[in-house]
Amino acid sequence: MIVVYQFSKELEDFEEVEVKENVPLFELLDLNKILLFVDRRDSKVWIWQGANTNPRMKFISVQAAPNIRDKHDISFTITSVDDGEETAAFKILVGLV
Repeated sequence: MIVVYQFSKELEDFEEVEVKENVPLFELLDLNKILLFVDRRDSKVWIWQGANTNPRMKFISVQAAPNIRDKHDISFTITSVDDGEETAAFKILVGLV
């Protein structure tokens, strides 16, 4: 199961996103957003940063990510992915492959 969070500029923190069952995760990707995906199966947290997000948003989201990780499992690894530079593993996670 994948849990998804969206970074809020106003709160300077992540908020959980309700994901509908039949909606592929790649449809959540938006150039103006920073999303965090918690992959419990692979013990990994992914921070995806849209191309139109600013350096401040990226910096704060990376600092906030460990708090979300710790809610799920402190042993999970955190990986940051930029829009357009997604790894094969991330593409598989969100259904792009």
